[in-house]
Amino acid sequence: MQGALALEHEGIAAYKIAAGSGLLSPGTIAVASVFLGHHEGHRDELAKLIAQVGGKPVEPKSNADYIRDLNIASLKSEADVVKFAAGLEQGATNAYVGQIAALRDPKIAHLFAQLGTDEAVHWALLNNAAGGSVPKTAFLFA
Repeated sequence: MQGALALEHEGIAAYKIAAGSGLLSPGTIAVASVFLGHHEGHRDELAKLIAQVGGKPVEPKSNADYIRDLNIASLKSEADVVKFAAGLEQGATNAYVGQIAALRDPKIAHLFAQLGTDEAVHWALLNNAAGGSVPKTAFLFA
């Protein structure tokens, strides 16, 4: 769950940094704001579960760390940002889907299925906005 929470922190930071970059149109910022809200909800639910089992939820990195680690400074256009965000969402979807089978608690497995579904919706919309093609094969995610 800590890894999942770290992914949500990453998504939150990426959307906030992108929104403040000056590269996005108002319509794209509006969609990014909705996705940001989803990721904040995911973060809150994961942090709550981690605390309930006696853990200390992992803290987010600094924006400077995310900019460096994700190479965000290389993004020069709205198209770059949308394509980048689609890649992050695809990675998050794969991470959640890949973990479900290993989870023994049905409540947590259900949460991961919900999180993966949200990420897949984000990926589909961003992939479309970036001009990506409709995948021709089944089983798009891990």
